[in-house]
Amino acid sequence: MRLHHFIGILVILLGIGLVSSGQWVFAQTDVPTPAPMANAASSAGQMEVLSPNALTSFTVSNPYCFQPDPALDQCKINFRYIQVNDNQSSSPYLTWLTINILGKNRFTATAFFEGTISYSYNMDLDGFKVPCGLPNAGGAGTLYGNVYSVSIRPLDSSRNPMSTDIANVTCPAFSP
Repeated sequence: MRLHHFIGILVILLGIGLVSSGQWVFAQTDVPTPAPMANAASSAGQMEVLSPNALTSFTVSNPYCFQPDPALDQCKINFRYIQVNDNQSSSPYLTWLTINILGKNRFTATAFFEGTISYSYNMDLDGFKVPCGLPNAGGAGTLYGNVYSVSIRPLDSSRNPMSTDIANVTCPAFSP
């Protein structure tokens, strides 16, 4: 009976030793760095090499549209916040942030030797002025006017988009 216990304990210790040495050997080996991703959608028809670690975060609150004076066909689009972070360890480097409404550039911010660009609603309390539109102008119902396409793009130093966030914003209707 004692021989069976001794052999059982020996087998358990040998198994623990093998598992421990296997984990130690695995921890000593380097994990290979993945190859850069290729983007086939380059405008020149060439493969563009992108860094997989360029943007570390890109956070945007939902845009909103409000009408400060109901007597005017003038609405304002704004965001609570936009935050873009770049790790600055490999190119492409974050350089600009643009806000476009219906394809027209309405705001540009620059990162000057920084890895972060921020926008907050209190930077421009008036927001971006747009026509509200007549009831159902955008097809969203009689309480709503125009619907606007809004895009936010962080750009690298060559003005190439690093990412894009797109939203549609519905404004209240102007009822004269």
